[in-house]
Amino acid sequence: MSNENGNESGRRFFTTSEIARYCAVTNDGVLKWIKSSKLRAFSTPGGHYRISAEDFRAFLDRFDMPVDESFFRGSRKERTVLIVDDERDIRDIVRRLLEELEVDLKIEDAKDGYEAGIKIGNLQPDLVIMDLMMPRVDGFQLCRSIRENDETRTVKVLAITAFPEQDNGRSPPSRNRITSRRCTTPGPICASSSRCSWSTSSLK
Repeated sequence: MSNENGNESGRRFFTTSEIARYCAVTNDGVLKWIKSSKLRAFSTPGGHYRISAEDFRAFLDRFDMPVDESFFRGSRKERTVLIVDDERDIRDIVRRLLEELEVDLKIEDAKDGYEAGIKIGNLQPDLVIMDLMMPRVDGFQLCRSIRENDETRTVKVLAITAFPEQDNGRSPPSRNRITSRRCTTPGPICASSSRCSWSTSSLK
């Protein structure tokens, strides 16, 4: 009982991938445990399973599997991602992509660089995904502002745009190609996926 009470300051829920790594099995193996009612889980609105710490501990006890207390005590800061784009459709698409990742995230959005600047100061996000071409304060200005502020300069930034880089002024803008640009101001990360291929590496 004391372990369960102590877990209040640790992890509350786990993903199927985390359970699979702990048990040294495949993710499909964990899904089979869930579907056969061996491991209790619930489904998020996005269709992803989550397992409570209490249910996973009960599963380990039931099947005489070792309990690593450090796994349950491993409290971690909630990862926050801020999506910045003046088009709601783009914000919704990026949000859906992030929700499909096997990572617990708090996702916020802003419709332009001005609103984003306020939210970045309040939220201190782990990652900002932003369009470069926005009204009021564009992505370049926002990136400079992030890098010049001592409190936010370590925030990771992924800058995307639907406009291709100009090739000596000869390439017309096209919404069919997504390119990336690197911010010119110094900073740990500021940029870049030409194919919008999402990775969880920066969020772990």
